[in-house]
Amino acid sequence: MPRESKSAATIRRRRVRSPRAEDKAGGPSKKLTLASSEDELESKDEEMEFPFQNVPREVSMIHKVIMSRKTLFSGLLAFRVFNALMIQTAFVPDEYWQSLEVAHNMVFGYGHLTWEWRQGLRGYAYPLVFSVLYKIMAILHLDHRVLLIKLPHLLQAGFAATGDYYLYKLSNKLSDQRTAQWTLLCQLTSWFTFYCCTRTLTNSMETVLSTAALYYFPWPGRVNKASWKYLALVAAAIIVRPTAAVMWLPLCLWHLSVQTEGTMKTVKAFLTVGISALAISLLIDGNFYGRWVFVQYNFLEFNVLRDMGTFYGSHPWHWYFTQGFPVIIATHMLPLVLGVWKDREKTLFYVMLWTISVYSLLGHKEFRFIYPVLPIAMHYCGRYLHQLCLPVPGSKNKLHKKLKSTNKDVGEMQSDTQCNELTAEGAGRQLKHRNTGDDVEEHIRTDEEPKAGVNLHRQVPCAGSNTAKYEDTGYSSKTSDDDETSGNKTPSADKVISQKHSKGAETCDQKTTNIPENIQEKQRGKDASFRNVENKLDGKKRTRAHVARWLMVFLVLTNLPIALYTSLIHQRGTMDVMKYLYDTSRRRDDVTVLFLMPCHSTPYYSYLHRNITMRFLTCEPNLDQLPKYVDEADHFYTAPQQWLNTTFPDTNSTVPSHLVMFNALQSEIQNFLDKFNYHDCAKFFHTHIPEGRVGSHVYVKCR
Repeated sequence: MPRESKSAATIRRRRVRSPRAEDKAGGPSKKLTLASSEDELESKDEEMEFPFQNVPREVSMIHKVIMSRKTLFSGLLAFRVFNALMIQTAFVPDEYWQSLEVAHNMVFGYGHLTWEWRQGLRGYAYPLVFSVLYKIMAILHLDHRVLLIKLPHLLQAGFAATGDYYLYKLSNKLSDQRTAQWTLLCQLTSWFTFYCCTRTLTNSMETVLSTAALYYFPWPGRVNKASWKYLALVAAAIIVRPTAAVMWLPLCLWHLSVQTEGTMKTVKAFLTVGISALAISLLIDGNFYGRWVFVQYNFLEFNVLRDMGTFYGSHPWHWYFTQGFPVIIATHMLPLVLGVWKDREKTLFYVMLWTISVYSLLGHKEFRFIYPVLPIAMHYCGRYLHQLCLPVPGSKNKLHKKLKSTNKDVGEMQSDTQCNELTAEGAGRQLKHRNTGDDVEEHIRTDEEPKAGVNLHRQVPCAGSNTAKYEDTGYSSKTSDDDETSGNKTPSADKVISQKHSKGAETCDQKTTNIPENIQEKQRGKDASFRNVENKLDGKKRTRAHVARWLMVFLVLTNLPIALYTSLIHQRGTMDVMKYLYDTSRRRDDVTVLFLMPCHSTPYYSYLHRNITMRFLTCEPNLDQLPKYVDEADHFYTAPQQWLNTTFPDTNSTVPSHLVMFNALQSEIQNFLDKFNYHDCAKFFHTHIPEGRVGSHVYVKCR
């Protein structure tokens, strides 16, 4: 680049090298210039401390997986497969009775269908996924009990990994890659996600579909895919679980309201996807029900309009805000609150708040109902952790001001040093070239600010100096590195300056080669001052980054024990007893089982895969609006001994070979057990927190 095109700002970045600094360092001085400082500052703005940097090799592998999109999904899939294999406990009955039990009935011809299926409240779309898997296993003669239990969970693990991946893409789309990485770490450390995502629940599938739909949603100001993609995912979520419409109603309305171009095209997409999804749902349900059933309306009418879900328990309106959501978010509540507070974009927060508020209006509440909003919360957690690793707000301006002040002062000192002697002796004097008679008038101006477009590299002429440059003359030294690289060929200063006028005057080369000691001390003081400011601000940044790291460690230490306890220990007795019944049924042909437990406490045929006679206490709601209605389970627990005596009046009655109950019930039916000679056959730990009808252990009595 020619010198004439260089701006004053570029010239002002040049610094004078200190000979003492060169001697001390054993080479050229490495003092920071304004140009390099600004470039470095810009690069620091893009840097971000990451929790897996400078850590042991085993942990850094996680960092490598997350940093590469090629390995990201594979890593997530491996983690969720491990997650699925770790689940050894029960959560809620629906994970078996509304999915696997139905699929088992569809493929193998036996399996209990609860009252919801008789009333047309449930859709076959989600169980159909597992029935396809079961059918393939049956064709290949791989329908072994262990595979029938594990493979559906592994399939759900694949869905969960897909949901994690789309959460990463969503966070990257709405923010940046670093935020997406923090969000993903928060997602992977969430105890409730670990506990719930690989279970065969419609809520788990709804969460995956909703997260993917949020990624494809046409967010304003961002590159968006075709609207039909997110609409198709929303429709699938509603087919799987109709209450998904609660979260998507405001988003779809907002999409229509902000649509400025192609409104009719968007409306057509809504209608096309909606009608197609409804038709597919009607065909699937109609085929398996044997009649036309509008499941989505029946579900919403029963659970929302009639609020019949309160039959299975009700909670106060504030339960989700005071207990439900705080429990599933756990210690992620802190970064969530701070992330929402600091983030300018709060659209997703309003969606989350809307969803929880609407669910709060319903009497029957469960933790899993609000599970679909948890990935949104993780995004705000990631936003806050990422902000902790960014430079301190205002630090860039502080550094720029300090750099400009430092270099301006050094530039003035440099100018004064170079031309101080010549200014004292020859300021304003005309120098005549003896051979040509031309006059070269040099005006020494060392206190003026440089102007853009002026070649400020031309300095005061100094005889015998190879580094001398000229101001307003158009001449420059031949040995200038800039001239050699730019291709400028100008007369040498030694040929222009008269040797006569250089006689008796000290050359600038002698004056400027060695900068006075006091000037060097001032320059070093300025550099030290800059470094102090930079180190102080970098120290604050490192401190904030350490806060993010320690906060992540805190999240892991507080969520991991909960995830392991709930997945491996809490409520596992009802799972272990099914393995015992399976083994017993293979040894005996006369096995019959009666479950004297709250309804649907255990899995059923899908976890036994043996067509034996079993019975459990039902708990159907009062569908016919009968007066003083009491379901079978409540009737039994009101007077257990009386119920048994009525059901099995004498010793000639056909009593089951095995009774399965919680230990809390044994003392109340001991007379019946003695009457029919039942004895202890097995005992399984269930929970450390027995409550009501649920005891700490599961007992198996046999005769």
